Amino acid sequence: MKNLFSINKNKTYVLIATFFLIISCSHQLPDFTSRLSSRLPNDKKTEAIGEYSLGCLQGAQTFNGNELGLLLSQMKRGRYWGHPALIKLLTNAGEEFNKSHKKIILGDLSQSRGGPTLTGHNSHQTGLDVDVWFKILTDKDQPSLRALETEDMKPISELGDDQIKLIKFFASDSSVERIFINPTFKKRLCSDNGALKLTSEEQHKMRAWWGHDDHIHVRLKCPSDSPSCESQKPVPEGTGCGEELNWWFTDDAKVTDSSWEDLKSAYLDKVKKLPAQCSFYLETL
Repeated sequence: MKNLFSINKNKTYVLIATFFLIISCSHQLPDFTSRLSSRLPNDKKTEAIGEYSLGCLQGAQTFNGNELGLLLSQMKRGRYWGHPALIKLLTNAGEEFNKSHKKIILGDLSQSRGGPTLTGHNSHQTGLDVDVWFKILTDKDQPSLRALETEDMKPISELGDDQIKLIKFFASDSSVERIFINPTFKKRLCSDNGALKLTSEEQHKMRAWWGHDDHIHVRLKCPSDSPSCESQKPVPEGTGCGEELNWWFTDDAKVTDSSWEDLKSAYLDKVKKLPAQCSFYLETL
């Protein structure tokens, strides 16, 4: 079968040279950005390439539509692609919650070819990251299209049993490298002595980060089939419940929103720095 998505080396060099010429002259967005949410993956062997925040995803996979206990949200963004290890983990999570007649809602995974996004994320570039909403549905719940297709999931003020079970499911999996969570919720987990208390190993994976008051961000380790995947600096030893957690409640931890021009400039800068193996990210089709 003819490879519809691959390009020869000469075409690759021309494509990269043309892209750099465009962005060196202005902050104009190249043509392929208009198809970030709709283009298909390339058809090569699956591999996570580069860093979580500067990489791409070759041969991306997605769900078959028959999964139990899972709902996808914001599908118009086209960020429902991942490495098979991530798809498998999420499928298993859905099956686990389905046993108690509940469903979990997935937010963004990666784009069809990974790589930088114009909005929403610094990472999610290699098919190894996923946002999972705190909102847990029962079989009887019928979420509105607005709730699923817009960022209309409401922040929560407290972690209930369902949310802690969700956290424990992912934190206990050996393929998970770390999980980002709101600092207030991390503090709550640190002081929890209930029946669902996290183990020290699970607590170690839970890392305080800005936002994340309506979802957790789960990140997988680099898979064995992806030699070009670059691991992140290891999580510091310990549970993360000490002085390092207190910093998040100081003025130094406050951040300001970025303008559209700032986001666009940062995006173009990242695309310029992508690994050479990610040239397929620059293709329009």
